[in-house]
Amino acid sequence: MKQTSIDKEIVHTDYTGEGIPESVKNFRPSIYRDGEMYHCILGTDKDTGIFGSGKSAEEAMIEWDKSYQEKKRK
Repeated sequence: MKQTSIDKEIVHTDYTGEGIPESVKNFRPSIYRDGEMYHCILGTDKDTGIFGSGKSAEEAMIEWDKSYQEKKRK
């Protein structure tokens, strides 16, 4: 899958940590910070890829997992 180019602050993440969803551990989406929000994305953009946002990196990963699970069901 083609990855998007991100101009914002990349957040370096330990994908092996406890509490990280299995889908995030497996796919290792990019996590970046934009102001006070964190975004987690895999793909070229949020419309065709998988995307999640939150007030923390952990929250963004959880939202990303929800988006992944929803796309998986389709």
